Amino acid sequence: MAALGSAFNFLVLNLALLIVALPVVTLPMAVSAASIALDRWRGEGEDRVIREFCAALRSRPPLRTTALIGVPLAAAAVGVAEVRYFLQGGTLVARVGLGLGLAALLITLMALGYVFLLAARHPSAPATELWSMCARLAVRNLFVTGPLFLIEIAGATVVTLIDPPLLLLGVPILLLDLMRRTARFGLRRVEPKQS
Repeated sequence: MAALGSAFNFLVLNLALLIVALPVVTLPMAVSAASIALDRWRGEGEDRVIREFCAALRSRPPLRTTALIGVPLAAAAVGVAEVRYFLQGGTLVARVGLGLGLAALLITLMALGYVFLLAARHPSAPATELWSMCARLAVRNLFVTGPLFLIEIAGATVVTLIDPPLLLLGVPILLLDLMRRTARFGLRRVEPKQS
């Protein structure tokens, strides 16, 4: 019975994330609210995920949340567009641009999990401070959590491209949960070194 309740919570939280993120502008707020609901569900045992999701949506200032999470998401989208653009060119400048664009895109993608986790934990942190901390964590854990983030993102993308209805069966919330777990692992690796 508990497994059925968990599956229901998982699917309902995924559906709520998709509905709120439907107008793409609200994607950062949806990710933030889902991240907070995941924290309370997984960490504190709170079973009413929709209530937690809605409470998180109402309690977080929309502009601040959009800035904290939306800017890194937009940077990843711009990085993908740059890489696609430079792939078409055959000149030396295009190859240099492709290399720099790929490096920036990889660091941005690897930092997203830290952004999702830390923005939920520290909503009042200055945005630039949070982003730079996430970028430093991504670089420090480049060879440990970096490949995990890339596998998670690539896996979710491939599965969604192969079968788009899987979006409704939990791919977005599963990806968010996996990225947050990987980010927590990366934080635990770094914390003893900072003490």
